[in-house]
Amino acid sequence: MVVGGNVFALNTFWIETSYKNALDIMTEALRDEELRPVPKERAILESFFTQLGMFSFDRAKDYVEKEKDSSKSAGAIWASLLAALAHLAAAEKAYHNMTFLGQKLGGQSFFSRKDSIRTIYTSLHNELKKVVSMGRHPPGGSSPYLEELLSHLSEQLCHFTQARMEIADLYEKMHSLSSQKTVNSEELVSTLESIMQKYSSRFHHPILSRLEGSFQVEVDVLTQLLRCQAQISEWHFLPSLLNLHGAHSKLQAWGQAFERQRETRKHLFGGQSQRAAQPPHLYLWLQRLQGALLAKFTFYFHEALSRQAPPAEMKALTARTSPDYFGKLSAFIRKHDASNVSLVFDNRGSESFQGHGYHHPHSYRDAPKGMDQFPAVVSLPGGERPLTHWPNVIMIMSDRASELNSLDKVMHFYDDKVQSTYFLARPEPHFTLVVIFDGRKSEKDSHVVAFLQEISTSLRNSKPFSTLKPGSKGGSAGQAQLLLPGRPSYI
Repeated sequence: MVVGGNVFALNTFWIETSYKNALDIMTEALRDEELRPVPKERAILESFFTQLGMFSFDRAKDYVEKEKDSSKSAGAIWASLLAALAHLAAAEKAYHNMTFLGQKLGGQSFFSRKDSIRTIYTSLHNELKKVVSMGRHPPGGSSPYLEELLSHLSEQLCHFTQARMEIADLYEKMHSLSSQKTVNSEELVSTLESIMQKYSSRFHHPILSRLEGSFQVEVDVLTQLLRCQAQISEWHFLPSLLNLHGAHSKLQAWGQAFERQRETRKHLFGGQSQRAAQPPHLYLWLQRLQGALLAKFTFYFHEALSRQAPPAEMKALTARTSPDYFGKLSAFIRKHDASNVSLVFDNRGSESFQGHGYHHPHSYRDAPKGMDQFPAVVSLPGGERPLTHWPNVIMIMSDRASELNSLDKVMHFYDDKVQSTYFLARPEPHFTLVVIFDGRKSEKDSHVVAFLQEISTSLRNSKPFSTLKPGSKGGSAGQAQLLLPGRPSYI
């Protein structure tokens, strides 16, 4: 037994020693790999794409141009890629600042304000294709590893430039939709999903990780915001909330990249001596779109949200949204002595309708009938729809449906029996704004008509698309904060 025990102990010692030796060898090999100098070209590329990921387009461009000037003795493929990267930085700056919107073709230089973004990226794409070709047919005496790496990166950047052109085309389309009465957000989402499916993992090299990550976040945020817009318009509470929250979280994470750049500038240039850098227009625009959707979400789901907070807190939260629809309605009622202002939802044909807020997906509720097919999303003052007026409201909505569906008319009706005046306007297909006054009011009352037109236009949420173009009314970069302050607790 003793001998057997000694043999067992010896075997155990031998196994542990062998394992330790193998582990030491692996650790040393990994340490050697970590300590091995990073090729200069790879370090330059990583630094360039890091700066692009922090929106430092000018610094990234200057950086590769200086490297190109100081590396004139380097191979032709390296010089060609550096020249293409300088153009990439310029293209990315134009893209993120949306300076291409509404501009015409033309211009003499590679990067002219008159060039369309498609012209810029097409020219860049052609440059990169030449680098790919050079890497496949390297001259004698060159470094095979470097040639292969640069060719591989250029090939992936070709896919990136194609993806950029398609997204830029979508922004052009969105900008053109700002003058339309309705926006088909689902169609825009479908286009985004198609682009992502087409280019997913097409520019995945670790050196391009910052570029890929920034592209992914932008598309994710835009997709979630457009989805949210479509879902709010169908009065779907939980999907709207989840997409709004997801977009907000990603925007905050994306904004931290800019904060890192700002902190780096403070460190390098001594704090306040440098003019404060501004986030790119695209980032600020996505914030504005999210803010507009947050305001609309808060208004459409006010009753459900009110169950989660005391009245004073809810009032403070809605006051922080822009615009504050609830506050605007309350102020209008006080100023013009309106009897009631309601937003009515027409749920006819909606099989999934169950009422305000969230409902378990497997819960059952009989389909609403009669007046219950027209619930009040919001009803002020008091919170309850005026039942004595509701048959009249539904009758007017039915009789004047074609006019209301034009989305640009305010309907007027006076009922002598109840001595009340009704004004109706339709911001979007399933929703109708109703203002009720005791007594007779002129159908030409400019205050009422202007109020309904203003709220209806705002609720359609097409105005943010007009501010995609820099310099447009309401699109000034200085009007948005880098990170949204005072976020309501439900987002």
